[in-house]
Amino acid sequence: MNFQDQSIFEFTEEIASKSPTPGGGAVGSIVAAMGAALVEMVASLTIGKKDYEDCQGEMERVLSEASYRRKRLLLLADLDASAFDEVMNAMKLPKDTEEQKKIRTEKLQEALKRASETPYELAREISKICPLAEFVNKYGNKNALSDAKSASWLLKASFEIAVSNVEINLKLIKDEKFVSKIRESLNVMKGMVDRCFSDSIDSKS
Repeated sequence: MNFQDQSIFEFTEEIASKSPTPGGGAVGSIVAAMGAALVEMVASLTIGKKDYEDCQGEMERVLSEASYRRKRLLLLADLDASAFDEVMNAMKLPKDTEEQKKIRTEKLQEALKRASETPYELAREISKICPLAEFVNKYGNKNALSDAKSASWLLKASFEIAVSNVEINLKLIKDEKFVSKIRESLNVMKGMVDRCFSDSIDSKS
């Protein structure tokens, strides 16, 4: 799959279809990419403008990193759909004999781990972008403040989507050490994202 080459209409048509992919994870990635794009826009509208000279260097860094993260997020949309397809393929494996059941279980567990790692990566990317959104909310062009806040809302929603998609897979994974490690890391990221979100929305720049 390559959602990057689709129009918005084509992408939403696929979401609305009977096919389970693209689903919530892919949508979350695209929405987060839109949030990153808004961060870029606000940064671009700030760079070179009078009254914002003090933050030019940092604003340029924010613009560059947000652009990098946005492109990674678009790739994650494709990876999310592929990971889910792997789970579905593993579930279709035969289970008539004990050996088949064993192979099916192993393949399914491997696929579930990959399916949880993709939305986990989405959450990680968002945790990297949220401080950028916080910065443009505080120091960006005040005429684009609503756009900066829109970026924060989109990123917050996408993070919750990512967490939900991780959790639905973790519940089926038997490797307790893997599950514990992912959940612990997610909790750390959630704390950071929540703080950035609160600071961004409360900003009066």
